[in-house]
Amino acid sequence: MQVLKRSIKPQTYISFLYIYQTTWGTAGDICLIRESVAETSASKFVGHKIQLALPRGIERDRIAGLPIIKVAGNVGDGHPKEHPLEWEAYEGVDIEIAIAALKPWKFKLIESTD
Repeated sequence: MQVLKRSIKPQTYISFLYIYQTTWGTAGDICLIRESVAETSASKFVGHKIQLALPRGIERDRIAGLPIIKVAGNVGDGHPKEHPLEWEAYEGVDIEIAIAALKPWKFKLIESTD
């Protein structure tokens, strides 16, 4: 029996900055949402469009009831845009995906000590 492999076609994603308040201040996440999902929503997602070839089902989180991928979180104190070099990829997120999502924002990942 021959196994057929299908390539994953690139799709357009919106890389957006999700800012929220915590008990210690302002925090932020860089998230990805499929453009096709964002367009069907009543919510508006403002960000940068990027082309990625990602498998379905990696959207583990939700914002406004829509499936998203939380890519990286800001580890600085205060507003995330004030600390553009202090971003850390979430566990289970491929570093290359995180770099691609942060690049349009000109944010960079901090070096991992692992």
